[in-house]
Amino acid sequence: MDGPPKHVSANTFRSIDLRSQEAAEMSFAEFVKTLLEKLEELKKERSAFYENLRQEYTRWANGARYILTLLGAAAFLLTGIAAAFRFASQTKRFERLEHVDIAFMIAVLVIYAVMGTITFYEKGTDKTSAYFRQMTTILAIRDLWTKVQFELLKELRALKDAADAKAAEPAAREKIRALAEAFCADLDKASASELNEFRTEFLASLTELDAAAKKGTEDVTKQLLDVAKAAEQAATAAKGEAQKAAAAAATAAKAVEDAAKPGFLNLTVVGEFDDEVVISVGDAEAARSRGKIIGIERVPPGPRRISARAKKGTKELETSTVVDVKPGLQDVRVTLA
Repeated sequence: MDGPPKHVSANTFRSIDLRSQEAAEMSFAEFVKTLLEKLEELKKERSAFYENLRQEYTRWANGARYILTLLGAAAFLLTGIAAAFRFASQTKRFERLEHVDIAFMIAVLVIYAVMGTITFYEKGTDKTSAYFRQMTTILAIRDLWTKVQFELLKELRALKDAADAKAAEPAAREKIRALAEAFCADLDKASASELNEFRTEFLASLTELDAAAKKGTEDVTKQLLDVAKAAEQAATAAKGEAQKAAAAAATAAKAVEDAAKPGFLNLTVVGEFDDEVVISVGDAEAARSRGKIIGIERVPPGPRRISARAKKGTKELETSTVVDVKPGLQDVRVTLA
């Protein structure tokens, strides 16, 4: 096996570069050293891939909410000023201020239009959701790397403390190989899980964009037909639209905040089974367990299909249910049948 390259490129498609025949002939020390270097190289490639994406979306994810909040505050302030001018213009002392409030209301409409544009862009691109998705994957890779390093250290210490280190080397070599294989499998699982989430969000975004395009066409047509209405009716309609836009902006800001909070499930499996039960979230396997209470971490909020699959003798047991995953901790029960 060759040593790792000096420059590690961001990559999530390449597998670990092992040459099995050469590795089998290496001494134990060379085997451990080379294998650890290969694992670290693979980990750096995967981390760099998601880190590049995270950096690309960082400015938008952190700035969008701030901008929406700032624009919303300005819109509320201008709405209050416009109302004050309108009431004041009804008195003889300030009657010259009549219609001044219209300029403020126009400014409010422009602000809400900008807020709506930002919200629409966020829904279409899912940049904020992608930002937190990349962070989740980076943290998962970090945790996997930490775990495998401690497991390797444990095996090496056990070998060192063995009464006959030479005789214990074959077993230790096999355990270290199994640890490396499990680490690679977990890395692939993290990448596959991130891809499944991206695919789900991408397809949902296309559906929303299609609906928005149809609704936009209907709204523009309706506005053209309503142009001939009286000025008072137009002002009343503008105020209603401004209130709707404010509610939409508040909902969007809340959605941006909730996107950072994944769900954690305490899953209880009801029913008897042999060996282990396989738990899937959506199309991705999430956990395997011989027990009936299983903790599942970092599940994206929203409707998710939770599936359980196991065997009882020769009988295949399988069940699934759709759970509306909320940020934070919640209990879920599934019954095998």
